[in-house]
Parts: sequence; C-alpha cells; structure tokens
Amino acid sequence: MDELEREKQFVEKVRGFLNESVESLNPDIRLRLQESRIQALKAAEKRRPWFLPFPRWITVGGLATVATAILTFFFWFNAPPLEVPTKQVEDFEILTSREQIDFYKDLEFFRWLAAKENGT
Repeated sequence: MDELEREKQFVEKVRGFLNESVESLNPDIRLRLQESRIQALKAAEKRRPWFLPFPRWITVGGLATVATAILTFFFWFNAPPLEVPTKQVEDFEILTSREQIDFYKDLEFFRWLAAKENGT
C-alpha cells in the first residue's frame, strides 16, 4: 500500500467520522452550521480588493522579488568607490610593474645604502 492509498483511506475515515458526528447533532445546531457555511462560501466568492487581483501566493512572491531587487540595486550602486591602495606614484609603479617583487622587499635597505653612499 503506497502513501497515496493510505492518505485516501485516512481521509475517508475522517470524513465518515465527521458525517456521523454531524448526524448526531441537534437539528438547530446543524441548521446554524449550514447557514454559517453558506455565508463563508459567499464571503469567499466576493470580489477581492483592487490591489489584490492576483492569488495571494503570487502577490507575496512578487513583493519578495521586488524587495530583493531593490536591496540588490541599493547595495550594488551605493557601494563605496574603490580607492587605489596606495597614494604615492612610486608605489603605484611597483604594483603595476611586471618585474619581480623580491627586489622591492628590500627597497628600504637599498634607499639607505644609496643615501649612505651619497653622504646624506
């Protein structure tokens, strides 16, 4: 027995139980329940407001999509501008050159050595 058949049997048992309980009700209560059911069905058939012409799940999904799009737009275009990681022209040349970076690891030493040789 698969799940679909078990579900059908369950629904039939519940339906039978509810029908038996309805038959044992007082006729006045049964009449009031039928009137309430009819009123509920009429209320459900009434026209929806003009701002909800679509089923509720479409409206909620659409609002979620619009909110996501707005947030994406906001964060995408309001991102802080990227600044150059260095403000000195010498450092910018180092970053953009194709030479080995190992030379520049000891750059301060070479500057000191040049300054010592020049006597400053």
